[in-house]
Amino acid sequence: MDLNTNKQCSPALLSCGSGAAFSDKLLLKPKTLQTERVPRSSVLERLQGFLPQMAEANKKLKQQMEQGPPGSFDIESVEGGRNSHRNGCSPGRAGVVR
Repeated sequence: MDLNTNKQCSPALLSCGSGAAFSDKLLLKPKTLQTERVPRSSVLERLQGFLPQMAEANKKLKQQMEQGPPGSFDIESVEGGRNSHRNGCSPGRAGVVR
């Protein structure tokens, strides 16, 4: 394609100009931003109160896992009542959702 014969392309279309507007377009002198303190969220307050409880529960669970029998903390096998459940998909029914 010959650029000299293209009527849609010209130096005027490619020029950004000069002066103050030119530096604003290029963001050479960005305006200073004001930082403001954001009020605390109630969700953040509740989370901060919950995290120490979670850490303590994890600590207790780790101690129980170290002291208990090896198979008692298998999260994939749940024994209870009359039925025994195994989490996950069986090989013949992978991907089946009901």
